[in-house]
Amino acid sequence: MKFFEKIRNTRKTIFSLLFLVIVACCIFFAGMIFASKNSEPEITSTSLQQQLQEISDLAVLEYNYTKVGKFENSLELNGWDIPLTKKSFLLTYSGTLQAGIDMSHIEISVDDKNITVLLPDVEIISNLIDEDSIEVYDETKNIFNPISINDYKTFASNQKSVVEEEAIENGFLSEAATRAQNAIRSFLEMIPQIKEDYTIEIQFREAN
Repeated sequence: MKFFEKIRNTRKTIFSLLFLVIVACCIFFAGMIFASKNSEPEITSTSLQQQLQEISDLAVLEYNYTKVGKFENSLELNGWDIPLTKKSFLLTYSGTLQAGIDMSHIEISVDDKNITVLLPDVEIISNLIDEDSIEVYDETKNIFNPISINDYKTFASNQKSVVEEEAIENGFLSEAATRAQNAIRSFLEMIPQIKEDYTIEIQFREAN
């Protein structure tokens, strides 16, 4: 009898230990799940805005160009060109034009599961002429009005505005605006929590 009683006591002890182990495992895994949920970064307008503003200027579209421009100049007197003082040259040059947005002016709001992003207007953020690409042709020199290095520099600088105007007329900024929206959306969707649970709306701020 004592033998069977010992067996029963041993079984009770084993079952008690197993029960404690199971309870401990349940508590452990429950804690892991809870910790995992709480370890997900909280999606707030402040945190998202800080991440995006770290990008600074976001260049979204680049245009490489090669152009030819003609320079002409004469000495003037009372608004009239003085005869025999005309100088001119043709100049070819290459450069790179970039459009983008200033991310320091971005605004983000988070409402429930909706993220709204307000972007500033797209603008030209860079226009650089490669000085090594500049070549001068068909110079018409004039002893009364000689061509100077400053003429070349000033003309090349003025040509930047010409390139920008042409690019804008051809839809350069419109395409950049579309790319900016896509870039911001792609950035936000890199955060799994946003991609799975949030809707994203990206707009350009209305001009005042």
